[in-house]
Amino acid sequence: MEFHDASTLLELFDQSVGVTTDSRRCGPGLLYFALKGARFDGNAFAVEAISKGCTAAVVDDPSIKGEHIVHVPDGLQALQQLALAHRRRFRAPVFGLTGSNGKTTTKELIRAVMARHLKVHATEGNLNNHIGVPLTLLAMPLDTEFALVEMGANHQGEIAALCSIAEPSHGLITNVGMAHLEGFGGVDGVKKGKQELYRHLATHGGTALCNASDPDLMALSALDGLQRIPYGTAEHPPHAWRISERVDAPILWTGDAGPGHAAGGPLEVHLHGKHQLANMQAAIAVGLHFGVAPESISAALGAFLPVDQRGETVTTDRNTVIVDCYNANPSSVESTLRAFASAGHDAPLAILGDMKELGEHTATGHRLVRDVARDCGLECWVVGTDFAAHAPGDRTFEDIGALRMALRGGVEGRTILLKGSRSMRMEALVEDL
Repeated sequence: MEFHDASTLLELFDQSVGVTTDSRRCGPGLLYFALKGARFDGNAFAVEAISKGCTAAVVDDPSIKGEHIVHVPDGLQALQQLALAHRRRFRAPVFGLTGSNGKTTTKELIRAVMARHLKVHATEGNLNNHIGVPLTLLAMPLDTEFALVEMGANHQGEIAALCSIAEPSHGLITNVGMAHLEGFGGVDGVKKGKQELYRHLATHGGTALCNASDPDLMALSALDGLQRIPYGTAEHPPHAWRISERVDAPILWTGDAGPGHAAGGPLEVHLHGKHQLANMQAAIAVGLHFGVAPESISAALGAFLPVDQRGETVTTDRNTVIVDCYNANPSSVESTLRAFASAGHDAPLAILGDMKELGEHTATGHRLVRDVARDCGLECWVVGTDFAAHAPGDRTFEDIGALRMALRGGVEGRTILLKGSRSMRMEALVEDL
């Protein structure tokens, strides 16, 4: 079958039970899209996908023949066009979320808050790129009342491209920091890249919720045509704060002007630190904007647990381990270290792994976080060739294997923070602690 327009694929999609791009997950009723990468070609598995029960296989290799084979000029573009066609069926809000740090935790907080009021569909895991966003949209049930789409990027132009697929009606940038500096070309490049969400919303009459305590976000959101809703300060509620200086202190929050109008009494939460307070404020602001009752928002925040490998606490026979290993950049590591140091843990130890994709900022970025640890009075062990070359810690290991040998020597009775880029796989250390 030859591809003519998105309506052809939409008809095939409606006859299926969903979409897959993974030949290992093909099965009865699924619609298979053959995608190509530097080291794989999904076209090679198209016939196999049909044999496993897929209703059709969408391919861009004209040499592949057979029943239920659908030819398109480009498999990825076809997937994205289908996702856009499906998205345009919805009148429900589609909320775009991006930022240098905190995207996934903020997404899950917003999901938890909004699910108290509406039928929510949100990005699963880290499906936030040029393939993940289309898959997120195509998994959206027709009765969805609020769609939440996380958007990740490491180069300028990527957020704009994702917006052209998801067409968000609303959006929020968590922050702009020192993440993916190599791809973006420095911090100014990061700002331009993240601003692409604001620019899309401004062009299409959309609405952006903006943290008023962040001057960078306020400056980037000052665009003609953008409906901007500031939040996060006493002058621009909702505003949340902790009842004491402790990083784990209960929070109060208000949707009115001033701390005298807090929404209920102090709320115990499982998210600690200043950066987590910002994530919670974003969820409160989104919830209030879409009509979630204050008591429902507080219930959602109180019940929320840290997302896997994003600040979860694991208690072993020998130590307490805070596992924050999903990703790392200088901005996120600095905020995490300061929160960790302020928590008053017994015998704290920070174990930091290399931070990737910093380009020319590799040396300064690693020295920055090493020096923050020292400034906070934390014992700091570091692992990886970048730390070893540019910012040795109290103990320095060139690879995980050497570090694991040291840990097996008997680290006990400590509270240990594990933080590093995803490729360092710092979570593997938990079994040695």
